[in-house]
Amino acid sequence: MLLTVFTPTYNRSEHLYLCYQSLLSQRFKDFEWLIIDDGSTDGTKDLIEKFRLENKINIRYIYQENSGKQAAWNRGILNARGDYFIGVDSDDALVDDSLILFFKKYIPIIKDDKNIIGIRALSKNNTSQYADSTYSIDKEFSINSWFDEFSSRIFGERIDILKTSLIKGYLYPVEDDIKFIPELWFYSTISRKYKFLYVNKYLRLFFDGHNNNRLSRSSLEQHAKGHLISRTAMLKNIPLKYFIKNPVALIKTVVRWLQCSYFIVKNK
Repeated sequence: MLLTVFTPTYNRSEHLYLCYQSLLSQRFKDFEWLIIDDGSTDGTKDLIEKFRLENKINIRYIYQENSGKQAAWNRGILNARGDYFIGVDSDDALVDDSLILFFKKYIPIIKDDKNIIGIRALSKNNTSQYADSTYSIDKEFSINSWFDEFSSRIFGERIDILKTSLIKGYLYPVEDDIKFIPELWFYSTISRKYKFLYVNKYLRLFFDGHNNNRLSRSSLEQHAKGHLISRTAMLKNIPLKYFIKNPVALIKTVVRWLQCSYFIVKNK
C-alpha cells in the first residue's frame, strides 16, 4: 500500500463526514484511512462503522483510552501500512483530487533520496481561499530545510506527506502524564538530519475556527512538561545561525522554557 491517511479524533464526529467526503473525491485510491479514536464518547465509532460498511475506501479504526494527540500520532505511525504517511485532522479535508498529482509528480522526486523525509505542501484557508503560510520558495518546488522556514519568521498551516519508514524513528516522547507535545519538537528534531521537498500546491483545506494555535497561560501550565520537551529540543537542535535570523523566536523559546520549568517546580 502506498499511503496511510491518518486521522486522530476525539469527540469530533460532526466534522468527520467532511473529511470522509474529501477522501472519496480522490481518483488516487491506493491508500488506507486509519482513524485513531482517542476515547470519544459521541458516537464516533458507530459513524466510522457506517462509513466502513459503505465499502468505498479502505478504512481501519483503532480505539484507545484518552491519551492525547501525540500518543495517537505514535500509534498511527506504528500501525500504518502505507509507504507514506499523511496526517489529516478530523476537522480538515483534502483538496478535491489532489493526491493523484502529488503521487504522480512529486513523490517520484523524493522516493529514492535518503536525505528527504517528505513533502511540505500548502494548506488553504476555507474562508479566505488563500494559503495560510506565505513562506515562499519562488518556484513550483524546492528542496529546503525546515530550519529555513523557521528562520523566515513566516509561519502558518501546511501539510506533510512523510516517509513512514523514516518517521518511525521519531515518535513523540509521551508518557502517562504527558498528553501534549507541540509539533515544534518533531520538526526541530527531524531537521537535524532530513530536508523536505516544499511544493507550492494545495493539498489540505482547513476551516477557520476549528484550529486555534494561540497558547493560553492555562494551557502552558497544564501541559508544561510537553512544552518543556519541545522547547528543549528547539534549543538543542536548531543551529544558532537560524535563531540569529529569527531572534524573536529565540527569545520566545527561552522565555517559554523558563515558564515551563517554573510551572513544573510549582506544581510538584
